[in-house]
Amino acid sequence: MANGEVAGDDELAREIAQLKAEIGNLKAALAERADDIVQGASRAAEVVTQPIRNNPGTAGMLFGALVGLAAGIAIAQATRDEPRHWYDRYR
Repeated sequence: MANGEVAGDDELAREIAQLKAEIGNLKAALAERADDIVQGASRAAEVVTQPIRNNPGTAGMLFGALVGLAAGIAIAQATRDEPRHWYDRYR
């Protein structure tokens, strides 16, 4: 029985060592993948911000137009005499 326990302990220790090595490999792969994702996001942000930096007047005008459009839609919705919900129209 003692020999069986020693052999079982050795095999268990080998499996634990293999699992630890596999976990280490997975951590390294995840770290590399995370670096790739961060670099990709950084490049995407640069693509968006560079034209804004080069043309701040145009960017400001577009932003103002979007804010104005949103405000106009909100005011138009608030001043409507019709019911707000589609199901209220058929009562």
